[in-house]
Amino acid sequence: MIAFELNTEKNMCVVQKKEPAASDNNIIIKVICASICGTDFRTFTKGSDKIDVPKTLGHEVVGTVVHVGENAKGEIKEGDRVTVAPAVGCGECWTCKLGHTNMCNSLTTIGYQYEGAFAEYMEIPRQAVEMGNIIKIPNDVSDMAAVLSEPAACALNAQTYLKIKEEDTVVIYGSGYIGCVHAELARLAGAKKIIMVEIAKPRAEIAQKMIPDIIMIDPSEQNTVEEIMKLTDGRGADVVITALSVPSVHTEAQVIAAKMGRISLFGGIAGESKGFLDSNLIHYNELSVHGVHATTPRLMKQILDYVQQKKLDLEKYVSRVYALSDIEKGFIAIRDENVMKVVVKPVL
Repeated sequence: MIAFELNTEKNMCVVQKKEPAASDNNIIIKVICASICGTDFRTFTKGSDKIDVPKTLGHEVVGTVVHVGENAKGEIKEGDRVTVAPAVGCGECWTCKLGHTNMCNSLTTIGYQYEGAFAEYMEIPRQAVEMGNIIKIPNDVSDMAAVLSEPAACALNAQTYLKIKEEDTVVIYGSGYIGCVHAELARLAGAKKIIMVEIAKPRAEIAQKMIPDIIMIDPSEQNTVEEIMKLTDGRGADVVITALSVPSVHTEAQVIAAKMGRISLFGGIAGESKGFLDSNLIHYNELSVHGVHATTPRLMKQILDYVQQKKLDLEKYVSRVYALSDIEKGFIAIRDENVMKVVVKPVL
């Protein structure tokens, strides 16, 4: 079968490899489509030391179940259309027992330790099955919406800590797919005003078409801090979300936050990550600063419920669809054309 992998030389390439072998302990899906994640793109541009090579990449997936092993039987059956929560917990550590399986002390991940979704077929290991990471997709949720449910659930995970409510002003740095989903979820939570900060004009224009009621700030032409203070009558933002990987934004988030504001450092920083927080601002303004990593099957199901209830339209964020054999064109489109989300299919 065709697959896109990170090889032992740490190069990303389309290869021919064997289909996953059916066993009593696994489930195998025939991939319908998979989408390119921000972490996939960072691997494309900067490499990654977190992936056990050689490894098929990709973890945002929709597929049809073609094999269910004897020891993997349960709610999922052959013929089911499914997606997968890629972060797999052990089920035994204290974070798993609290339901935060994404925080597992022994976390393993699809596309990192397990073979990923950029292939014609993908194996779901028994541990992922036992932890409930394979999720049946409702019939009235499209493939294109379902394949984007996992990153949306990562945003939802972040917002569980932020407690967004009516009358809140929310500032989101970054207008990519994650930034837009954060805006949509904030609106669902009742936020009064949603402000987005984006320096890339093509991307900002796309975001404003997707979510017309947001206020856009261009930091290349406006002073972000001054504009936010004007828009909040000098109070600052109740909630700040950094949906990009720019270290200086972590610092600025504290400056624009209102007293008792809540901050989500959603976008991780590549390389050195120390020295961007102001302890006195956090202390004297009683700021709450939250991290976030991955998501859980429960939150993915909640996102699928939102889509099914027409509260979220994720399919509109699909910008391009490529054949798996042309997946590198998708990465280049993200790099050079500011496209929102790229989906690949083994067969177009």
